[in-house]
Amino acid sequence: MKRIILITLLAVPWAFGQQVADTPANRLAAAKRYLKAVPPSEMVGETLDRVAGQVPEDRREEFKKALTKVVSSERIEALTLQAVAKHFTVKEINALAAFYGSPEGKSISKKFGEYMADVMPAIQEELAGAVEEIHKEVH
Repeated sequence: MKRIILITLLAVPWAFGQQVADTPANRLAAAKRYLKAVPPSEMVGETLDRVAGQVPEDRREEFKKALTKVVSSERIEALTLQAVAKHFTVKEINALAAFYGSPEGKSISKKFGEYMADVMPAIQEELAGAVEEIHKEVH
């Protein structure tokens, strides 16, 4: 019973949107919740699939297996956890977890790579043209 009361008391401020102190420990706890909503292992898997998509189909599975052996999901998860806690406040991390944990956030996350693949070539082309134009003006 005491355990239930303690858990309830700890959860109440977060559940009702009350401000949680923005301390390193609270950031780390919030980052762990965020990584449950957005597991780095899924991001790694999606990235490996995209990279493997560039390999001839008859060698793709072999390539994916080889990549999986050398890419450390645990290391990437640890790095992601530390980076999230370093760069975002508790409030921001909780907002990220709420968004990416929602059905809409999960759907957007799955589509984001393809979206960026559509947009990035145009952005890179625009930037390359701008750099070329600046270079002409300087010389």
